[in-house]
Amino acid sequence: MCLLICAATGRELAALAPALFPEADALEEMRLIPMRLKGREALACVTGVGPLNAALALGHCLGRAAAENRPVTAVLNAGLAGAFDLDALPLRTLCLVREEIWPEYGLHDGRHVTARAFSFPLWRRGAEGAGGTEVYDRLPLPGPEALPEVALKSDDMDAFTECRSLTVAGVSASFDRARELWSRYHAELENMEGFAVAYACARAGIPCVEIRCVSNKVGPRRKEEKDFPGALQSLGAALPSLNLL
Repeated sequence: MCLLICAATGRELAALAPALFPEADALEEMRLIPMRLKGREALACVTGVGPLNAALALGHCLGRAAAENRPVTAVLNAGLAGAFDLDALPLRTLCLVREEIWPEYGLHDGRHVTARAFSFPLWRRGAEGAGGTEVYDRLPLPGPEALPEVALKSDDMDAFTECRSLTVAGVSASFDRARELWSRYHAELENMEGFAVAYACARAGIPCVEIRCVSNKVGPRRKEEKDFPGALQSLGAALPSLNLL
């Protein structure tokens, strides 16, 4: 059983395990990086920013790992995200994502995108016909119990707040865009890779667990509504909280 830990940038991956990755800027994208977690072999990769990079990197790395006889059995996707409501999810909050949403797939009527108004699902999970599940713009995600050899204590999950996240190719930088996404999807977080990673894993039959740390407010934000260095520091608590370090 082999766990793959992925992050969009070298700085996010390094923040997860500073002792293992002391030189964040030297981490190459789309390259399998061997690592050890509590004496167990694992893999890591930097996907690059955005859904296209993330999907491409996951496909490449999953295939490469299988070819090297190190097939990946679970993926942990970790990184930063914006929160729609900083009162509900303050800066530096660690979040466990239980659903990923892609709000940019479907039929655009000039104002909104509606996924199921479009005739083509992204994928039919399972058997063809009535027995299959059509995937359009939403994917449920498991909890940490899906990760190999994770033995959680009763209070370990207190470190994480469960939420939903949506994935965009363009970061929301206006109040109107932020309000529209919130009113239509009620996702608490916005990120740029989560759905792509989760989708690649779903197509490969591999569980994907997603951890995000709040780094900023979605939409225009004042200086006090963002803290990227603090969020990276807080991300370092994720692996110890999962008993992986």
